[in-house]
Amino acid sequence: MDGTRRITFPAVALVIAVFISGAVLLGMEMVASRVLAPAFGSSLFVWGSLIGIVLAGLAIGYAIGGVIADRSPSPRLLVGTMALASLLVLSVPLLDDHIIDWIVGWDPGPRTNPLLASILIFGPASIILAAVSPIAVKLAARSIDRLGTIAGRLFALSTAGSIFGTFVASFWLVPAIGTDQVLATGPIALLAAACLLAVANRETIAAGLVVPAIAGAVVAFVALAPDRGGRVSADEFRNYSPNYRAQERRTPREIDPASLPGYGSGLTVREARDTRYHRVYVVDDESSRYLRFDSSFQSGMKLDDPYSTRFLYSDYLHLGLAYTPRAKNVLFIGLGGGSAPKRMWRDFREIQIDAVELDPDVVTTAYKWFELPRDDRLKVVAEDGRRFLARADRQWDVIAIDTFYADAIPFHMFTREFVELAQTRLAPGGTIVINLIGSVAGESSRLVRSIVRTYRTVFPTVALHPVYEGESDRSPDAIRNIMLLATEKPLAREAFLERQWNDLRARHPGAPDLKAAIRDRWPNEITFDGVPVLSDDYAPTDALLTD
Repeated sequence: MDGTRRITFPAVALVIAVFISGAVLLGMEMVASRVLAPAFGSSLFVWGSLIGIVLAGLAIGYAIGGVIADRSPSPRLLVGTMALASLLVLSVPLLDDHIIDWIVGWDPGPRTNPLLASILIFGPASIILAAVSPIAVKLAARSIDRLGTIAGRLFALSTAGSIFGTFVASFWLVPAIGTDQVLATGPIALLAAACLLAVANRETIAAGLVVPAIAGAVVAFVALAPDRGGRVSADEFRNYSPNYRAQERRTPREIDPASLPGYGSGLTVREARDTRYHRVYVVDDESSRYLRFDSSFQSGMKLDDPYSTRFLYSDYLHLGLAYTPRAKNVLFIGLGGGSAPKRMWRDFREIQIDAVELDPDVVTTAYKWFELPRDDRLKVVAEDGRRFLARADRQWDVIAIDTFYADAIPFHMFTREFVELAQTRLAPGGTIVINLIGSVAGESSRLVRSIVRTYRTVFPTVALHPVYEGESDRSPDAIRNIMLLATEKPLAREAFLERQWNDLRARHPGAPDLKAAIRDRWPNEITFDGVPVLSDDYAPTDALLTD
């Protein structure tokens, strides 16, 4: 690579080594967000920490690699560097839980938590992977006259590998295999490239040491395979938000256009701002006010009656009380504009309500624009819902979860580990109610069926209540809001639930009428063909959320 046009085996091996190292580095960064999300969410703090630490690793690794390359330039040094990098990457799935648990126990702050985790978990591997490029430059540059050209080409090649690794990890590997397996894929590729480099340069001993290391990495890859409960084919891995795009394709017979926000008169923007999680809008039409995150409406409020229901699914969140009519305390995870919590606060004065919302700016917006009451009986905390449950030392009779937003869902709020955590925070005889978006049958049902399967690994009773907007909107494969109910009690008959709710409503006349909601409980068995049990290691929610 230093002036001659003849392509040699060592030169090809060197090119492959540089490309693979770049791919593994950025692939690891993309997977890192999944490693941190269960504990720290997916905020700007998390992504800022990951990007910053990878860039810092590049800077340090380039400097260190240049120094050691000048002192001992040899193919054996590059092989050893790649082997060390593979070991550090492979250590991530073995050590990450321990490191994160320690940081969560210490809890130095919302910015420091993910930053410290990124440093400890991904910093060392980033540094060693970055050292590959300057060592490769030293080995390739036999003439000072072409040093700039060679350095430029190799660093460009490393960057091209990083681009490749970013797309492959994000678009295919993470949905196709578990997070831990993706992290094990990198070391296999690194060690294979290192072995090729050793063979090309006739480093027999180094090659002999790398071969069993490859076998060990393959064993680790197999051992780290997630419990999928089935497999989703690659052609199903499409990111797609079915919520509002599907509504646009529905006919007027299925959805009344006049029921949609802004129909006829357009919308007036009352507030628009970027938060650490969303682009948030508060908009009004002639009769209602809406909270919008990025490209989807999250909450609605009638301007002349702030406690009435603008979207029907908000009433369905009261189904938790129908299943647990003696509830004295309720937790809402996901606040939005606070439609369901504030109505429950008004209608059930004996119930203590807690609400947790990830975005503190959304909490401010709910108080400012949606008349969320400030009252000791309705307490709101700005925190990730899973972290809130993990830190809580109490139980609730009903836990209502409403965390779908924009084009995705927070995957760490739907995994088996989360369900197990929620179960420990549920009082005996209590009920979890979750607002899902999808269908109960057909191609658009994969995410819903996967979540049902996940909940059934923990709860013996799981039921679905589709939200039907009218008699013409009852197709089982249509995308809609669906309420999932989970409890440890036997499944009550619809007639019994209806009597319980009628008795409760007689004492609380302002409560919504749930007769149709109860009677429309999905009567058929849910099949689980082709959908996984979601876990922290394997939760392809973006791929399952597809039309």
